[in-house]
Amino acid sequence: MRKITAAIIDDELAAAENIEILLNKYCPEVEVVGMAHSISNGIQLIKQKEPKLIFLDIYMPPEGSGFDLLEIFPKRNFHVIFVTAHEQFSLKAIKQHAFDYLLKPIDYKELIITVEQFKDLHHSPKEENISVNTPRSVTLSTDQGVHVIHCTDILFCKASGSYTEFHIVGRSPILISKPLKFALGLLSNKVFKRVHRSYIVNSSKITRFTKEDGGYVYIGKEGIPVSKKYFGNLYDLLD
Repeated sequence: MRKITAAIIDDELAAAENIEILLNKYCPEVEVVGMAHSISNGIQLIKQKEPKLIFLDIYMPPEGSGFDLLEIFPKRNFHVIFVTAHEQFSLKAIKQHAFDYLLKPIDYKELIITVEQFKDLHHSPKEENISVNTPRSVTLSTDQGVHVIHCTDILFCKASGSYTEFHIVGRSPILISKPLKFALGLLSNKVFKRVHRSYIVNSSKITRFTKEDGGYVYIGKEGIPVSKKYFGNLYDLLD
């Protein structure tokens, strides 16, 4: 099994060691090549070891934050998983093109899922064509709070007036007070395509296509209409 090299950057020694323990126990494919407990040492570690994956804390006084560290690497050849106790930074983390965002204390099940998703990308034969700046999750703000959703779990998005419903694997739809155009801007246009004025679909979730009543794509049992205006997008998806 090819190892995934990783670095852990966290100002709390115990927190960094806990991540390493969880990785060794549940994610043996990840090899921790070093730990750092300050921003300056983290920068040095990245330059020396060139890890493919970094588990990065956000709040690291007195030098600043994990975001400050990333400014040193505007063109990154590594992926970042933020690990923090501060949920309010989730939106900024996504805007920094983080691969994922884990909250402390870390749930080992969430860690396993994140590493598995990274493996799908890291071991893909088309990896060289995938930018490290492609977001792996999106942040959705609602009246109930902030939801960080893996893009691979999104089935489709549906317009509901000036709102948008995100239909997600294994959970109830999430309704945000933004139009469908906003959702399209969040999602990768290589995977998500608009097939109707009211729908965006995840191409990897399409199970079949029928020409009845003008055309429908199916995601599971859900039939989604395809309008003539967006047939070109559909053909791109099926290809």
